[in-house]
Amino acid sequence: MLYAIKTLASADGFRWRGVNILNVGQGNLNLCHRVLWQMVRVMNVQLGAPGQGAVGQPSFKITPIKEHIGAEITGVDLTLPVDAATRRALYDAVVDHVAVVIRDQVFEPQTFAAAAELFGTLMADQIKTNLVDGLPMVSILDNFHKDSKGAQAIVHKNGTWHTDHTNKEIPPCFTFLHAVEIPEQGGGTSAVNMNAAYEALPRETRAKLDKMKTANVRVSSARLAIANPDSVAEQDQLGEPPMIHPLVRTHPERGTKAIWFHKGKTETIDDMDPHETQEFLAELLEDIIKPEFTYTHNWRRGDLLIIDNRSALHKAGSDYDPSQQRKLYRTMTLGERPY
Repeated sequence: MLYAIKTLASADGFRWRGVNILNVGQGNLNLCHRVLWQMVRVMNVQLGAPGQGAVGQPSFKITPIKEHIGAEITGVDLTLPVDAATRRALYDAVVDHVAVVIRDQVFEPQTFAAAAELFGTLMADQIKTNLVDGLPMVSILDNFHKDSKGAQAIVHKNGTWHTDHTNKEIPPCFTFLHAVEIPEQGGGTSAVNMNAAYEALPRETRAKLDKMKTANVRVSSARLAIANPDSVAEQDQLGEPPMIHPLVRTHPERGTKAIWFHKGKTETIDDMDPHETQEFLAELLEDIIKPEFTYTHNWRRGDLLIIDNRSALHKAGSDYDPSQQRKLYRTMTLGERPY
């Protein structure tokens, strides 16, 4: 496998310098990741420069947050023109760090969608009640929204670790979240590196998980009592058959494996019934979610959080005053059929 990092070439600019790690076996992959992370951390890697990064913008900076997950990007404005090299560098940063935050973005829904489109083809949200008027690719996640019965549409305490839209044949590649209104405290979004979590398991456990298949629906029948009634009604109306996906998927660009599911949408795993499935996933999460693999993003207005769904699960925090508004824009880019 070949890895390349961007390094400082001279005092007056930046250029590409490939640092190659050749013939890396799967068993040494985590070691390589750690080595590269330390190199990036020590060098405090900076990407882009006048004429080499975002057109007409100063150089921007990528700072890793934790060894296994998370990076902060500063010094780029995605409402301004962005050249191909910068688009590639930003895309690679999301894949390499699993979740990144780009600070100080000022978006309207249209410019938010345009910024996300720099990373790929936008994907429609299946929750049609929360879409921005006239902009069907952007939805609003707002704890003040009500369902058709007048109850709170989003109840974060019922939220689970998940990756988005697993009931679709082609689920999203990246999820984009932008803070519009945030509570005074709490309400962060957590992401966990499920490749690192998978690699930390014993070989025998990984082998068992590798063989498992999930059947995915809009709302698991084991969770109907706490589900949004509008989502349940739409599921009944559409009558779509369950979508079968692997429990462990392979990253199409890195070749790494990650445990991959949406607990609220997983109807069954292999021959387990829905309730057994929920119990199995709860126990699995208890075993694999560890602080070193997890990053909780505490929101500031203007933050853009991007998550690589092919390597991560994420979850919204419920630790905030529900009388205060938590409002985010969300969109997604189209991914690949999991394998």
